[in-house]
Amino acid sequence: MHFLKSFSFKSKLLLTVAASCIGLGAISIGIAVYYNSKEFHQGLVEKSRIIHGRLSEVSKYVAEQGGLEPMIKRFTSQYEDSSQLTDADKMVILQQVPIYASMKIGAENSEKDHYEFRVFSDEARNKKNKATPEEMQIFDRFKNDPNLNEIVEDEAGYVTVYRPVRLKESFGCLNCHGDPATSPWKNGKDILGYPMENWKDGKLHGVFAIKNDIAIVKQAQADAGKTSSTLMLSLMILLGGGFAIGFAALIIRGPIATLAQIANALNVAGSEVNQASEEIASSSEGLAQASTEQASSLEETAASLQEISSMIEKALESSERTAKTSLGSQNSAKEGQAAVEQMIHSMGEISESNQQIMTQVNESNKKMNEIVEVIQEIGQKTKVINEIVFQTKLLSFNASVEAARAGEHGKGFAVVAEEVGNLAEMSGNAAEEISSMLDASISKVEQIAIDTKNAVEGLIQQGKSRVDSGVHVAEQCAVVLKEIVQNVSEVSSLSQEISQASKEQALGVQEINKAMTQLEEVTQKNNSVSNSTSASAGQLSAQARAMKEAVNDLQNLLYAEKTSSHSSRSAGGSSKTSSHSSFKRAA
Repeated sequence: MHFLKSFSFKSKLLLTVAASCIGLGAISIGIAVYYNSKEFHQGLVEKSRIIHGRLSEVSKYVAEQGGLEPMIKRFTSQYEDSSQLTDADKMVILQQVPIYASMKIGAENSEKDHYEFRVFSDEARNKKNKATPEEMQIFDRFKNDPNLNEIVEDEAGYVTVYRPVRLKESFGCLNCHGDPATSPWKNGKDILGYPMENWKDGKLHGVFAIKNDIAIVKQAQADAGKTSSTLMLSLMILLGGGFAIGFAALIIRGPIATLAQIANALNVAGSEVNQASEEIASSSEGLAQASTEQASSLEETAASLQEISSMIEKALESSERTAKTSLGSQNSAKEGQAAVEQMIHSMGEISESNQQIMTQVNESNKKMNEIVEVIQEIGQKTKVINEIVFQTKLLSFNASVEAARAGEHGKGFAVVAEEVGNLAEMSGNAAEEISSMLDASISKVEQIAIDTKNAVEGLIQQGKSRVDSGVHVAEQCAVVLKEIVQNVSEVSSLSQEISQASKEQALGVQEINKAMTQLEEVTQKNNSVSNSTSASAGQLSAQARAMKEAVNDLQNLLYAEKTSSHSSRSAGGSSKTSSHSSFKRAA
């Protein structure tokens, strides 16, 4: 069956119609031959029955015309014995015997009607009519069943109908075969001189057989110029098959052309979808790489935030120690108010404490500057994140465009592209919030550092002035001590404010850490989505290849060997179209 691959779909369809017509025609011819043969055989049976009926009517007619009674009276009055009968006399007597008339009519018309007439019996007076062993089987069946009136045999090219011949007293049969005591010659013999058998009415005397040779009858019909109905039916079936094939070729011409156009269009569309899926896969790989780089940047940013959080905790501890030191200074001032003699020593301690405060404030300012630098670095990282978000949105837009071009096959990927765009927008919003929080933190830290430095510097300058003039103005010791207590109280309040601001800053950094964690999760989700998008693009590419293979199979079915050149032309056109589309997208 390999040679069928070289035929086009139209040729295969016409071959199928032709094979179906030939098969159905052969079946129809076979059925026609079978039923025609069966009808022919049944016709031979009916023909034989008609002949049997005609022979029966002949017997009845001869019997009703007088039969043997007049002949017996005539010849017994003329002769004394049957030996005196001439051949002409015997022929006259036989013509009045009903069964003889039937035998004569049956034999005379056999050649004309193309059949063989045969009479046989188990006790035939004429030896030619003695039944053969096969005929005796038929004879015995009639003999054993008085109600059996016909036997039909259809075998070995012959159709034979058998009917029994039984003695009928009404036909005068017992005049020849009845009681010998009724012999017309008074010697136990019938009118023709044959011994009378003392048979009874209804006894089976013999069997009429009408045998038809099927070959001879058909030859006779052919010689008579009769056309076989089987031949006519075969010619009609063949003509009908030819007409069906021509009509099928006319009908399928339009659908085959339409199907070919659809196959060509599908081939071009499959090539474009394949090209688009490859571009989507490439974009998905780029998106996955960008997401991986974004995740790496976020990890670095998280590490920086942890360092900032550690520095803020140290600053909080320093501010708490400053508050405790301020409280100790306040207690010392109160004790100095009670013990003026220790004022000089207390002033020295106050000067030393102020120097430590100055040193600590400088260190705090330096750490604040470091915090500001770290926050600025976070701002730079946030700009990088914003740039990645912008690239992600651009990739999502390109993916949406490619999904729209893919049509029905790109609907699922369009949803994925939209989700990537939404995630990118969320990342952008989070980055903007981080930028706003960082700007606010920078402003607040700088303002706190400036306020603290100004306040502490003022206080230290005032303390130094008080200490320098304290030796000369001992009488104003009480007043100075009160002012010192007030100033130390203000320093304690400022230290508490610094501590509170450091706590708020720590909370802000924690919020930043939380936002960075969420941003990292979003980035990981983007990475997962991009990987899923890449897998979907691979599946889309595989489906496009499968669709192209199916279209090639369809074209092979339609065009057979012509498909290879046609497909190359279609593929070339598709490549040009896809290249042109890719150029426009790149531009």
